[in-house]
Parts: sequence; structure tokens; C-alpha cells
Amino acid sequence: MSQPLTTSPLINLAAAMCRPVTNGHDLKAIETLCEAFLDRPRAERARAARELPRLARGTDTVLLLSAMAAVSGDLRYYDELLDVVEANIAQSGLEGLLHIHAGIGRQLFLMRMNPASRSGFFEERQFPFYRRILDEIRRRQAVVPPARRAGGADSGRVVLVTNQFLSLRHQPSRDLLSYAALLEDRCGREVVILNTNIMPTEVHSLFVPSFAASVEPTLSGDQRIEADGRTYRMLSSVEPCVSPGKIAWFLEAITALDPDAVLSLGGSCVVADLMAGARPTLCIPTTSGATLSLADIVLDFGGGAAPTHGPLARSWRPFRFLHSLAGATPRKEGSRATFGLDEGAFVCAVVGNRLDEEADGAFLTMLEALFDRVPRAVAVFTGHADALPRRLAVSPHAARLQCLGYVSDMGALLAVCDAYVNPRRTGGGASAAEALAAGAVPLSLPGGDVASVVGPRFIHPDYGAFVERLAALAADPAALAAAAAEARVQGSRRAGPTEAAADLSRYLDEAAALFRSRRSRGVIGAE
Repeated sequence: MSQPLTTSPLINLAAAMCRPVTNGHDLKAIETLCEAFLDRPRAERARAARELPRLARGTDTVLLLSAMAAVSGDLRYYDELLDVVEANIAQSGLEGLLHIHAGIGRQLFLMRMNPASRSGFFEERQFPFYRRILDEIRRRQAVVPPARRAGGADSGRVVLVTNQFLSLRHQPSRDLLSYAALLEDRCGREVVILNTNIMPTEVHSLFVPSFAASVEPTLSGDQRIEADGRTYRMLSSVEPCVSPGKIAWFLEAITALDPDAVLSLGGSCVVADLMAGARPTLCIPTTSGATLSLADIVLDFGGGAAPTHGPLARSWRPFRFLHSLAGATPRKEGSRATFGLDEGAFVCAVVGNRLDEEADGAFLTMLEALFDRVPRAVAVFTGHADALPRRLAVSPHAARLQCLGYVSDMGALLAVCDAYVNPRRTGGGASAAEALAAGAVPLSLPGGDVASVVGPRFIHPDYGAFVERLAALAADPAALAAAAAEARVQGSRRAGPTEAAADLSRYLDEAAALFRSRRSRGVIGAE
């Protein structure tokens, strides 16, 4: 039973919002106060949000409405926020618009909003807002992407556009290189990577929770990226967000390269979407969530149903994302001792780079219930976490909760774990694929990337079912061995490089055909 919500968290939040907010530190303090409501019952959260306007009179509208949304999880506050922003969009800074767009997207990605609170939000508000941002970029920077010359021969070249390339420790960056290799080796294409870094890297609005993307400062200009004995050409800019000349530089590079198609890895890829209609375009998603893309063809992450309406109804195509270990440390034969684990323990692995947000109170309560049932059970957390170790330290089972931080050889760790236990989240597909290959029995709630990868056999309705399943596996070595074998079989059924290459080649041909059809009808430019 949750304790009644006292007035102090709400009063403290309102007081922080009424003080001058001058930097990211101030916004972070407000964000932390908003997070105090995440584990509260929905009705209490709704009441707190309704009280905020009275307690925080005079607060900036974006700050107030985004805080009300964060406190309640109610998407209707984003409706109100976007009404306000769009009414003044011509006078708003592009960086601020992108900051709000990224903040809303992150809240949805982290599953912090209640989708039932506002049906159709993606189709009716989020996607149109993104379109309006693109329109503002075109208008203010006089962006007119030149269409490909009619009648010219194919170049055999494609550009692969990303919003963010960081390093080989960054899974999406490894995935990008994996797709570049796939396109070159199995699809017969020459690939040039465009690392656009369009996402805001600083605070440009009073939206909370705030968002700032990371940038690798050494990746600037015409680069050569090496991984697994291969070299990839990358054009990269570390100029801030959408600074003058940055987008023009990338569009000029596309014109000079004359690719047969523009591919984007992930949604909200501004440079790629500005090319929609001017060249054949295709989007490869990086998550199971709805993908914001204007591409001719938008691929599925894996296992999703075709949308029956909305902006992706025509462009969506079935696909299964190919998770990559490109650039990862080769898997070694490890031992439990290597990771400080007892041989007799029942080891549950929890993997992620947003563990502070995703390993929330409900998830830790589930693990503690498991520990009460299974005395030899332990949990190891691997991935970035700042606040999580402090939260684990105050648990009555602190000795059985271990943070390992970044682990370079994830396969070696998962191979000595009994289970891969996934918190409620959207991401995690790559680590789930590694868990299947290692025979660590996965447990996932419905929805999200992990559920898409592991399949229905390993999906459970709630955390109570997690406890029952894990306790049963810990008590029965034969059942555990059978489940591990089933996990390996499921892993072998994932789309391999051959299948992914065949799909990509087919969809690239289709995108080219759609472009030719538009040209024959005299329709050039974004439809």
C-alpha cells in the first residue's frame, strides 16, 4: 500500500517552479521533484497536477504544462502545450522547438506517459508538430533540396543518415556500422555515413524533464571510422543543433554524392526528412515505438502490426531489426568468479543505459519479493547509473543487488547468468538478443523492444508473474535448462544478415520506383 501523498512534495515543486529558472541545474531540480510522483497512484498524481497552476501562478507556460504532464503522466497536457507553442511557432527559436519535440519524445520512449490518456497523440499531435518544425527549417533557412537529375544513371551509392554517432561503446552507433557493412557487402552499395548531430545538446526551453544529446567532439568533417577491420567514410558536423549553414552543408554533400537513396537510421532524422520527395528515402527504425519519419518507406522494428491509419499507413513495411555486435569485444569464455558471483547463486541480469529511470521502485520491489522467495537469488545491474547504487544501498537486500557499471563483454556476463530480467521500458533490444544467444532466460512485460525480440513465450503480464516464473525456474534445474534451450532457439530465429539484406534491397528498389512514379506525375518535393 502506498502512503498518502503529503503536501510537501507538491509545495516544494511549486516553489522551485516559482523561482527564477536560469540554467539546466535549475531545471534538473524541478525534474527531480516531478519524479517524486512517478510511483504514486494515478488518481493522486492527477490531483497534484491539477493543483500546480494554483500553487505556481505566474510560471512559464511551457514549464508549467510540461511539469503537469510529468507529474500526472497525462498526454492531454502536451496537447495544451503544443497549442501554445504552435500558436507562436513563427517567432519561436528552432532550437527551442526541437528541444520541446525531443523532450516529449523522450517521455514517450521512457513509457512515462499514459497512452490511454489521449488516444491518437502520435498521429494527431506529435507527428504534425514535427512536420511544422521541418516547415520552419525550410522557411527560415531557405531549404530547397535539389531533386535528382532526371534520366541519370544509378550511382550505386547510398547515404546513411543518423542523428547521433558516438563510439563503439554506443549500441546504436554499432548498429549503424553493421547496416553500413550489410549494405556494402550484401546489397552491393557504396555507403557514406552522415552524422548530423541535429538533436539539441543544450537547454533551449523550459520543458521538463529536460533533454540534451551527447556529441563526440572529435567527429568533425570528413572522417574515416574503423571497426572490425573495416573503414567507413563519415561526414560529420558538431556545430550546434541547426546552426546556420549546418543543414545546407549536409544537403550540398548529398547533392555532390548523388546517392540512389537516402536512408535514415532512427526517426526524427531532420536532414533525411528534408530530402523526402527529392530523392528515394527509406527509414530503418531503432525502436519498437512509432517512428517519426517522412520517408517513402518506413520499416518496422520487428513483429509490429501494420498501421491502419495515420502518417505511416502508406509507408510502413514489415522488417526485423538486425541487432549488431559490430565493434564489440569478442565474447570470451567467462566465469562467475570474473564478475564476483557465487557459483550457487540464481543470477538475474538487468541491462540498460538508463537504469536510473527504468529500474524504478516497482521493479526493485519485484526483485525484493523474489529474494524473499528465493534465498540464493541475486541481481546484477550493468550499464550507466548514477543514482541507482544509492537506492540499492538502502534496500534490506542490498548485499544481493550489485551494480557492475559498463561491461565490455556483455555476452560473457549473460552466459553465466540464469535470467535476463527486463524492466518496463521501450529500449533494450540488443541486450535481449544477446541474452537469447547466451541462454539467459528472458522475462519481459508486454510492449517495447525486448518483447519484440524475445517473443510471446517470454512475455509476462506483470511483475507478480515475474516473481512466480523466476521462483519456479530457481527451484527446478530441469525447467531452467529447458527454458535456456528455448531461449537459444528463439535467438536463432531472429532475422539474420541474409534475410535483412534481401529485405533492404527489395525496399530500396521499391523506394526508387515510388520516386520514379512521383516524377512521372510531376510531383517532386515533399508530398
